[in-house]
Amino acid sequence: YWNPLWPEHEPRPPNWNSSDGLREHHHGNIATQPMLTTKAANVITDVFKNRWRTLMSVDDLVAEVVELCKELSIYDHTYFFFTSDHGFQLGQFNMLMDKRHVYDWNTRIPLLVVGPGISKKQKFEFPATQVDLAPTFLGLAGIRKPWNMDGKSL
Repeated sequence: YWNPLWPEHEPRPPNWNSSDGLREHHHGNIATQPMLTTKAANVITDVFKNRWRTLMSVDDLVAEVVELCKELSIYDHTYFFFTSDHGFQLGQFNMLMDKRHVYDWNTRIPLLVVGPGISKKQKFEFPATQVDLAPTFLGLAGIRKPWNMDGKSL
């Protein structure tokens, strides 16, 4: 199934299937990548579409949980956290599929939070990672983080 309102293909920034000139000052693995073939581009698009379908099914489940919390009258004092693992290249710098390079799209992870005291579109600009989630959950519950626990409350 593919909803016609969904994107036809993966995002294609200027570094998607980029020229030799754009890649020449990057390390060897990036600098030496050939241009993507039509077949490779189709594989990338198929991977993107399958990920999009999966994400939409997760979206449906999250909506059901939120609705249930509202029905149970616990929504207004419940925190919802959504995150995933690191990004994944899909054609950037001509890499078919990869996540081993230290580029922004490979290292950033999303963290979306809704709950009491969280302003809409609020952002924080300091580095954090998943190791910080457990101390954050404890802090929200009013529990002190154990001395031997890694991470910090966000």
